[in-house]
Amino acid sequence: MEAEKKKRQVNQQILRKFLKKTKKEILRKIIMTKNKERTSLLRFTDRLPKLKRHHKQLHKRLFILITLFTIPLLVTLYYISPLNSLSKVEVEGNQNIDSQEIIASSDLQVGQKLWSQYLDREEFTRKIVQELPRVKNAEIKFSALNQFKIDVTEHEEVSLLAEDEKYYPILENGEVVRQPEERADENKVILENFNSQNQIMSTIENYYNLPDEIQSDVSQINYTPSRNNEELLTIFMNDGNRVIVNISNMEQQMQYYPQVAQEMDDNGIVDMEVGIFVRPYDENSTEDEQDENEAE
Repeated sequence: MEAEKKKRQVNQQILRKFLKKTKKEILRKIIMTKNKERTSLLRFTDRLPKLKRHHKQLHKRLFILITLFTIPLLVTLYYISPLNSLSKVEVEGNQNIDSQEIIASSDLQVGQKLWSQYLDREEFTRKIVQELPRVKNAEIKFSALNQFKIDVTEHEEVSLLAEDEKYYPILENGEVVRQPEERADENKVILENFNSQNQIMSTIENYYNLPDEIQSDVSQINYTPSRNNEELLTIFMNDGNRVIVNISNMEQQMQYYPQVAQEMDDNGIVDMEVGIFVRPYDENSTEDEQDENEAE
């Protein structure tokens, strides 16, 4: 009995030692596992910014690749689509010229390639100005995605040229528009017998430099050169007088006309070719003879 009791005690001691050792081993393993987990977590935390940067670079590269493939595709689709063709042309700013006439003179082609025509727009506007004397300048712009607008500025009409009982508009640059008007505009001075654009320009410039009250008293200006003087003008006044004056000193000499006219007892001719002389009309001659004498 005593031996069995000792044996049992020994076994219990061995079991306790084993359990104690096993417990220590388990605790050690648990601690090691936790340390490994903590170390792994720290390593992942350290790698997280690098992973984010890597993902950002991947997204950037992906975007570049998509863009490189998408842009050529869109360009190709646009090139073969109707949007790459001119669909409409409209005109603004024109007052005396028909819009279709302006479009026709430009040679713009509806239905043809849009950008090739837009890049050559200066050539098209040059054609408009060359073919239509009324057009001062023109500009081609986009009015919509595949539509053009031609902005036009016209030369101002400043006077009329009388020929064969018809009246042709004279523009501010001295050019005569060969589209006759049946009736004269009362607000525009009439020119007659002029055959040079330079003569017309000089006369118009001098006329519009006169005071308004003298301009309004002028009815008509005839070019009446003599053998010795190619600058002579005969100016028909609304008060019944006629003025003979050189083109070059018209502005200066005509300043004295109101005072001279006020001192005249009867209508007649005010000769300002050299100095200022007044003479009455020859009552015994016809108007044609008077005009012929004045021209000489």
